[in-house]
Amino acid sequence: MVYTTSDYFPFLVRQFHRKTGWNECNSYATFRRTSGAILDFGIPYGLSVSTGRSVSSHLNSQLVFSMVPGAASSIGYMAASRPLFAIQRRPDVEVIAEKSKAERQAGVGFSSSAETIGLETTKQSYSDIISNPVLTDPMETMLSKQVQLPEDALDSQSLLQHIRAGAWKCNWNIGDQTQGAGSNNGSDYLMVAQMYPSLASITGSYVARRSSTSELMVSGVSVAGPHPDLQLVFQHSTNQPRWSSETTFGTNGRLFGLRGLYNFGENEALDSTKRAYHNRGGQQERPELREGLAGRLSIGGEVYFGAQEASGGISAGIRYRHELPLLSELTCVLNPIMGHTSLTWTRQLQPRICAAARYDFNAFSLSSELAVGVEWQLDQSSIAKVRWSDSQGLRCLVDTRFSNMVFSMGLDLCPNTIGADSVAEVPSGMKRIVRSFGLQLQWFL
Repeated sequence: MVYTTSDYFPFLVRQFHRKTGWNECNSYATFRRTSGAILDFGIPYGLSVSTGRSVSSHLNSQLVFSMVPGAASSIGYMAASRPLFAIQRRPDVEVIAEKSKAERQAGVGFSSSAETIGLETTKQSYSDIISNPVLTDPMETMLSKQVQLPEDALDSQSLLQHIRAGAWKCNWNIGDQTQGAGSNNGSDYLMVAQMYPSLASITGSYVARRSSTSELMVSGVSVAGPHPDLQLVFQHSTNQPRWSSETTFGTNGRLFGLRGLYNFGENEALDSTKRAYHNRGGQQERPELREGLAGRLSIGGEVYFGAQEASGGISAGIRYRHELPLLSELTCVLNPIMGHTSLTWTRQLQPRICAAARYDFNAFSLSSELAVGVEWQLDQSSIAKVRWSDSQGLRCLVDTRFSNMVFSMGLDLCPNTIGADSVAEVPSGMKRIVRSFGLQLQWFL
């Protein structure tokens, strides 16, 4: 059964890692997260509605209901050692609202207040340009607004950016705290349980921070019915500024796996320079910081073996990433056993526009695939994504925010129908151009 999941719990897991100082990007499991956010994004299927609510400071709940194409629902709860999410109004908006209300009660016209605010803003902007000539460059002006969002500044206007945090935007990459920055003493935990009545199954995860640089995660799924089943996955992760490692064991097929990542260069100095570049008040120092920042080179790999099927696999990858003034990333992943090679390139064209391309080639079958995609942040309330590949066709996704609600619309077109001159040229199994269309409404309370 096709089921549309909610973004609420994955968003809370990212919030937990941010608050406890765990760098999700420093892992081979997220080696190609930047390009994957543009080329491998999911879309809603059918019509679904979900709500995410903070029951208390340490307890959150989620309810998902899919109506089309089939009725399905789920309910879940998440408990954490730290508060993770609460929508708050911006203080400056509250002050302006109270001031406007007081002026109306006192008989002062709103137009005079607006003119005063506009005049002061113009004076401040003009003085900034005079004292910081670098801002006269349009690109520098746009980059100067690309400031890291504080992890506790969760209001309705920044809700969409927080939910889509795993994507390419530099302000989220620089927001990843260094290990130990969250003052973790090994007592932090995260528990998640999700029940799917229509599927007669329950999923759950338990994450325990053993120290500031180590984490233990236990995940499982239980299925009821004529053939009940229980599967568990145990994973221990170590996350250091220079390197990271993951050890995994799964009961399904008795699978063993090892992952590792190593970073070259002075990573702590690079992170410090990036934070200074985006958060420093003096804009004249930006060019010097940008010129002094080198790229980041990383290598990684994984090995896994299934004892039940007596089969295994291996992969290795290399990544070069340059983050200032605009993001640029190049990765190469090899799987020698399968004869597969994957090359990806990601480039931030503008502060709000990013493009990615991926070329996959198999040396044994001589087959290949090309995929290209673009992500465009239209404004604070809308994000659009488009991806095309010669094997999967065209996929589009638009996310729009209304107050504390996020509305998503996705469209998936079949391959080999785009650009065809006539219906006769389309294979018999591909007569339907629109493969999938979905609408999703998420309400965050």
